[in-house]
Amino acid sequence: MSILPVIVGYGGVGPAGRSSFDQAYRRMVLESLSPEEQQKTVAGLACMMKLVEWHEGAYKSQDGEVLDWAQVWERFSQRVCDGTLVRGIEEVSHYNPDAAPWQAALNVTPANGAVAFELTARDLPQPLPAGWQVSEVGDGKVRVVASGPQSVLMGSTRNMGVKAAGQLPTGFDPGSLYSSRFQPRGLQMAIIAATDAVRSIGVDWQVICDAVQPDEMGVYATSAMGQLSDEGLGGLMNSRSRGGRPTSKQVPMGLTSMPADFVNAYVLGNLGHTEAVAGACASFLYNLRAAVQDIRAGIRRVAVVGCAEAPVLPDVVEGYANMSALATEEKMAQLGDADPRRYSRPFGENAGF
Repeated sequence: MSILPVIVGYGGVGPAGRSSFDQAYRRMVLESLSPEEQQKTVAGLACMMKLVEWHEGAYKSQDGEVLDWAQVWERFSQRVCDGTLVRGIEEVSHYNPDAAPWQAALNVTPANGAVAFELTARDLPQPLPAGWQVSEVGDGKVRVVASGPQSVLMGSTRNMGVKAAGQLPTGFDPGSLYSSRFQPRGLQMAIIAATDAVRSIGVDWQVICDAVQPDEMGVYATSAMGQLSDEGLGGLMNSRSRGGRPTSKQVPMGLTSMPADFVNAYVLGNLGHTEAVAGACASFLYNLRAAVQDIRAGIRRVAVVGCAEAPVLPDVVEGYANMSALATEEKMAQLGDADPRRYSRPFGENAGF
């Protein structure tokens, strides 16, 4: 008899909110919902965005006022709509696209033959750059006289062409929901997404664990690009050029298999199988296929499948923009539509992919 894989729960977090119980879908079709469903959807997102909280059977605003669905809608619907879906990149959660961090590489020559400056002795580069003469000035400091051409990196900012991205709802911080120190944002999202999916089943996870053998369970998840923030591969690759050193955490945190490993260990507490199949935009589908094949073969009876990416970083965004893969402010202006909320145009005249 053929084994039929069945999806019994799903969850996650994205620009439209939580996937579970169709919250994200309802946000995307908000204008087409009934007034009551609109109010429910906005109330749920308002909780996620920390505009209100559900406490003792009622919604409460940050100032302690008790609100019903209609009142939450009246007070916060515009903020919820403005703070979800594709929108201008938010500096609080990511960076300021008008002034993104950048280092300018300069080749300078002292105007009067030499330039002098002081610094802490322990910060001296070894070996000394060409043209440097060093003398002690006391208190652990040295005086440097540099002559001839010098290469320096000067901290600065750059106005980036890409101004919009799909981001988590404004105010929602996945790392604040559990002990997430040193964890990249992508792994934080994976933990919250898997928890959301498991709890959407409606059956206590321990009941499921008791019904199957450990090796009959598996987690199939990946991150196609790895964790590119400073806590992962981004910090690993950039730390030395910024005057720092790689940490022992950045290597494992940056692996593309970490979403599967973290979910397996910290959400499921499982000793079973983990698998990470990466394939660019289709990574989730590859992992889903791997899980389905194992279930049909009788190797697994329970599978958790997913993907997690957190690529709203200046280097990543600029790289995709240089591939002409993202809409830029200039290209959107040429189309006569510079609204950041309209950068995603899959069925219209496009300015990116």
